[in-house]
Amino acid sequence: MKVSVIIPAYNAEKWIERCVQSIIKQTYKNLEIIVLNDGSRWYHEYS
Repeated sequence: MKVSVIIPAYNAEKWIERCVQSIIKQTYKNLEIIVLNDGSRWYHEYS
């Protein structure tokens, strides 16, 4: 069985990599990871 992990991310560019890495390190490997931009602005939009 595939498990879907959905991560809503609002201005989370500082933490999203750590979050995804934590999910990948789980013992269950049949995963689908979906990161949703929850209306935040991406870093390059501030530059």
